[in-house]
Amino acid sequence: MYLTRKIAATTPTQLRDHKNSTPSRSNFNLQKESKRLHPSNSQHKNFIFFSKQVSPHLAKKYLTILEQIFKYYDAVPTSSSPLTSTLFASLLVDFSTGETILPWTRLTYQWRIVKNVSMQNKIMQLAFLRRFPIYFENDKINHQVRIMALEVPVHEGLIILETALEPSILALDTIQKGYVSKYVGHDKIVTPILHTISDYATKWQKDTYLAPYTSLIGPTMIGKTRLLMQLAEEVCVVYICLRPLNSTGEPKRSELASEMLVKSKLGADTTDYYVRLIAAILSVTVVFFQSTSKEKDRREVLLEWYKHHTSTNTDFYSSVQSDLKSKMNPKRTPISQLGHVVNEVGKTHILHSTPLKVLFAIDEARTLLDKPNSLDPSLFYLFRRALRTVKDSSGIFTLLVDTTSRVSNFNPRAIDDPSSRALGLRGNPIKMFPPIYELRTFDRMVPSNPPQQWDELFSPERLCKYGIPFFSLYLQAEVEDDVVENTGTIIHSMARFALRKLLCSDMAGSPAMTDARALALLGPTIGVPLYGRAHLNVELTSSHAAHSGYINSESGHQHSFYPSQPIYAVAANHYLHQSDKTLVSCINSLTTIVSKGDVTTGDAGELASRIILLCAMSKTVADMKKAPKSKTNPSVVEQITFPDPIPVTKFLETLTGLPANELPLGAIDADHKQKLFQHGMMFWNHFRYCSHRPTTESLLKCMYRGLALQCRPNQEAFDQVLPIYLKDKSEPNLHEANMTFCGIQVKNRKDDSQVRDSQDDMKPEKAKISMMEEDNPYLALYFTFQKPPPRKPNEVTGSQNKYELPCGQIPDCRQASLVFYGLESFHFLSPTVKEALEKLINVRRDIISLHGKNELGRDFAQELLLDDDYMV
Repeated sequence: MYLTRKIAATTPTQLRDHKNSTPSRSNFNLQKESKRLHPSNSQHKNFIFFSKQVSPHLAKKYLTILEQIFKYYDAVPTSSSPLTSTLFASLLVDFSTGETILPWTRLTYQWRIVKNVSMQNKIMQLAFLRRFPIYFENDKINHQVRIMALEVPVHEGLIILETALEPSILALDTIQKGYVSKYVGHDKIVTPILHTISDYATKWQKDTYLAPYTSLIGPTMIGKTRLLMQLAEEVCVVYICLRPLNSTGEPKRSELASEMLVKSKLGADTTDYYVRLIAAILSVTVVFFQSTSKEKDRREVLLEWYKHHTSTNTDFYSSVQSDLKSKMNPKRTPISQLGHVVNEVGKTHILHSTPLKVLFAIDEARTLLDKPNSLDPSLFYLFRRALRTVKDSSGIFTLLVDTTSRVSNFNPRAIDDPSSRALGLRGNPIKMFPPIYELRTFDRMVPSNPPQQWDELFSPERLCKYGIPFFSLYLQAEVEDDVVENTGTIIHSMARFALRKLLCSDMAGSPAMTDARALALLGPTIGVPLYGRAHLNVELTSSHAAHSGYINSESGHQHSFYPSQPIYAVAANHYLHQSDKTLVSCINSLTTIVSKGDVTTGDAGELASRIILLCAMSKTVADMKKAPKSKTNPSVVEQITFPDPIPVTKFLETLTGLPANELPLGAIDADHKQKLFQHGMMFWNHFRYCSHRPTTESLLKCMYRGLALQCRPNQEAFDQVLPIYLKDKSEPNLHEANMTFCGIQVKNRKDDSQVRDSQDDMKPEKAKISMMEEDNPYLALYFTFQKPPPRKPNEVTGSQNKYELPCGQIPDCRQASLVFYGLESFHFLSPTVKEALEKLINVRRDIISLHGKNELGRDFAQELLLDDDYMV
C-alpha cells in the first residue's frame, strides 16, 4: 500500500515520457552545443534524447551549467584536450546521468571543491537536473534532500524525493490497519491465485520453462501485498521486501534485502551467490518447521512462521547470514547444496503435503532490475539464472511483485529474451509462466444491499466502497479515529491523493501533459478504449492507476482500462475543469492518439460528445454550488467533493444557454413535460462501456455509483445513455418504476440525412430499452457535428428554434427532443475548447505523418492517397 509513484527520471538507459509540446527553433544550435560539450558521441546522443523529453529551457540550462563546470576545471572537450581532461569530462557526464554514483563527501574531496560551495552547487544542479528534471524547479525540495537523492541509484533517489514531498495522508497506523482488517472475498481472490501458483510449481521443468517464477501485475493500491499476507495462511511464504534503504513507506524493507541486492560480486559469481542464498534461506526455513510440534494446526504454524521471518526481533536474519557464510566455503557446489536442502523441504511434515511448498514473494521487485554498471547484467537476470537451478517439480516457486515494473521487465516475450530461446536445431522454445493479474479485489467492499433511499445515493462513505478497497478502508479509519470532524475534508484529501496517483506526479505545480496523463484523466471520466500502442497500456497500469484487463506476455499484448471508480472520477473531473488549458491539452493528446489509429476514428465523434456532456454536467454542478456559496462566504476555499444531483432542467439550460421553458422539445405533451421538468434528476460524473442493452434496472444501478453509459457499437438508436430519476419529494424510497433516461445519438458526417428521421428512431422501443414504467417521459438529444443548421426564412439569430429537431412521422408524447448542429450549438464551451474539439471530430488517421522525417516514405504514402481536391 506504499505510495509508490513512478516519476519521470532520466538516465541513458531509463528515461520516462516527459513530453515537450512546443519544439524549439534552436534545435540545431542545441545539437551543435551538445556535440561540442560531450566527450563521446554516445553521451551526445543520450543528451539529445533527454532534450526531447524536457522543456527547452531545461535542456539549455543543463548545457550552460555543464560548460561552466568544464571551464572551471579547464576540461572543455577539444581535439587537443589532454587525456586527463577528457576522462574528467566523461566522468562528470556519467555522474550527472547517474551512470556513476559517488558519495557527496568523496566527490567534493576528490574533485577539490570542499571549500568551494558555489561549484558544489553547480555540480549538484547539473546532476539533479539531468536525473530528476520534473523535480528540478520544485522549491519544496531542500539542498540536503537533493544531495541524498544524488548519492543513490536513480530509482532510490525518486523514493527519497517522493517521501520528502508526500503529505501525511497515509499515516503508518492507517496502513497497518489495512493489513490487519478483515479480508473480504478470500475465495474469489486468494483461492484461484493460490491454485494458479501451485499449478505453476508442479509444472516447473527446466527443459520446458526458463525458471520457476512469475510476476504479479496490478495497479497501485489494489492489494498485492495484502494478498501475499493471505497466501501466507495457506502455504509457506518467504517474504522479502526490496524497498530502498531511505524509504519510510510500508511495507518495511526486509533485512534480507541487503543480501538480495548484493553489489560486490558480479557475473557468474553472483549467480552462484544467489544459489547459495536461496539454499541458506530454505535451510533456515526447514529448521523452523522441523522444530514445530506435529500436533499444531497447520495454519497456526504457517502464521507463526510468517511472523517469525518478517520480524526484526527474531534470529531468522542472523541464522540466514550464518548459514550463507558457511556455504561460501563449500565442500559441495552451490547447485548440490540447493538440491540437498530442496529434498529436505519435501520431507518436512508441514510442507510435504502440498504441491507448492515454499513461495518466495519478492515485493518492490523492480530494484532487481538495477545494473551495477551499464555493462553488467541486471541482478534480476542473475537471480533468475539461480532460480533455474531449482529441481524440477520441487514445489519451490517465486512471485515477483511490484506496481511500477512493466510486464516486459519480468515476463519478456520469448522472442525478446535470448536466454529463453531454443538450444540447437531441434530444441523447443523455452516458455515462461504467464503473469498473474486477476487480483479480484475490485468492488469487494460494496455491500450486498443496494441503497434504498434517495439520500443514500450521495453518501461519501457508500461511494468510496466502489473500486479498490483502499479508499473505503482509509475513510473508515479516519472516521473511527475522529481525525477530522468534517467528512468532506477527508474526501478532499483522498481526491487529491487519487489525483496524484492518476497523474503520477507530486502535484507541485502543473505537471507536463503527456499522452499517458491525458488518458489517465479522460479514462476514469469519459472512457477511452486503447486497442493499439502497447507501451501506453503498460504505462497506464504501471504508473497511472489503470487496471489490466488482459495480458499476454507471449504476444506482448496488454489491454488496460479504467473501470468505474467514483473517487477517481471526482479527482479527474475536478482537475480537468479547473482550467480550459488542462482540458484542451487532454483533448489535443486524445486527437493525437486517435490520429495514430490507437482509437478508431469512427469513435472520435462519440468521444467528443462525452467530453461535451461531462463539461455540461460539471458546469451545472459548479453553477449550483456557487449560488449558496456566494450568499454565505464567497471567500471559502472550494473542496473537492462528490457531485450533487442536478435537475434535468438545469442540465438542459447549460447545454443550450436557454431557459428550460423556452426550449422546443418536440412532441412531448404538457403532462409528460411537467413530470420530466418537475421531477427529473441526474446524478453521474463518468461514463462506462455497456456491453448490453440498457434497462431501467441497470440504469438504477448506474445511479448507485454516479455513472452514465457508453453504449456498445451496435446499440440501436443511442450512443450514450444518461440515467434520469423522476424524484417525487414526498417519496424518499428508490423505485425502479421512477427510472427513465436521456439518450444521445451522435453523427459525425457532413451528409447526415438521418436527422430527418431521428425523432422516430430515438425511442425506447427502437432502442430496445426495457422500461418498468413505459409511460415515463424521456429525453432524446441528437448531436450532428458536421451538418450546419437548416436555414429558415426570417430566422432570428440565436433563436431557440435552432435546437428544434425535425418532426417525425409518428410523434411520441413521452419524448422531449433537441438537436445540436455543430460545436457552435454549445455556447457554454470556451472558444479554445471548441477549437480542440473541432480538431478531434475532424481527425483521420494520417498515414503520411507516420513516416516522420522519412521523405521517401512520405512521398510514397502521398502517391497512394487521393487528395481532397481530387475527390471533389
